[in-house]
Amino acid sequence: MKKSLRIAIVAFLCAVGLGYANEVYDAQRIAEIFKQLNGDPQKPKQKVNHAKGFCASGSFIPEKNIASLVDVPMLVEGELSAELRYSLGGAMMSDKSKTRGLALKLQGKDEVWTMVMLGTEINFARTPEEFGQFFEMRLPVNGKVDQEKIKRLMQEVDSYRKFAEYTAMMGVTPSVAHTAYFSIHTFYFKDKESGKMIPARWKFVPTEGVKYFSEEELKKVKNAFLEEDFKVRIKKAPIVYQMYLVYANEGDSVNDTTALWSGKHREVLVGTLRVDGYQEKQCDGAVYFPSELPQGVGAPQDPLFDLRNETYGITFGFRQDN
Repeated sequence: MKKSLRIAIVAFLCAVGLGYANEVYDAQRIAEIFKQLNGDPQKPKQKVNHAKGFCASGSFIPEKNIASLVDVPMLVEGELSAELRYSLGGAMMSDKSKTRGLALKLQGKDEVWTMVMLGTEINFARTPEEFGQFFEMRLPVNGKVDQEKIKRLMQEVDSYRKFAEYTAMMGVTPSVAHTAYFSIHTFYFKDKESGKMIPARWKFVPTEGVKYFSEEELKKVKNAFLEEDFKVRIKKAPIVYQMYLVYANEGDSVNDTTALWSGKHREVLVGTLRVDGYQEKQCDGAVYFPSELPQGVGAPQDPLFDLRNETYGITFGFRQDN
């Protein structure tokens, strides 16, 4: 038996074991799943993913020495204006949920840098098939969601199980001022000295520190508190984050968004994000493409990044058709 045929058979058997043999999850199909799962016919303009959120504004101040470390011309322009949208993950509508999102658009003189981040270091899916199946298995069939299937796949699929174990160790943050945000994907940054594109992830760390509710505190709060907390805070002082690049070590997986990097890594402080404006829902009609990158920053090479951008475009189109 030829090697290529053996590989094809093994791949097919693995797909059967995971429950998506012969399934193709492209951007169109995943967008349709989002629409079925999260769409509200009464609110056709509403986002079908990360629907609950609010908008903010501020500025990003690059570190003075960053130009000597990475060759990203946008970072030498000085202070950049920042547009933000804080959100909950997926279709979550209660602020008591653990997952958080942050879309950030930095505006330079001639370039835009859009970052779409999560409050977790890793993602729940490694491939388009895992990503699509994760949501599709939650769609009701004949009016009923197959909870047994969800329970089984959450154990059988390594990516789902690892993410569940990761989030089980997290708490619920009481404020966006106490939440860290992560790139999930590995991007490539042009090194100033060598000129090479070096793999790194980034994180935005709140200067007030990451904090979680205690169990008793969580019981006492209502399902909506993040937006009100934000409005109260910025009347007193800006909410501040520091952006760090976390460079990959040899052996780190750079094309797997479910891979948790561990151990000591080289970190570089890129700059400081100061959030001081509340913009209500002004940005809800916008779409944030993480493929909007400035010179000196290269796109991830994992199998989900392009799919993610294409899906955002299609779901944005859904909102324009109504």
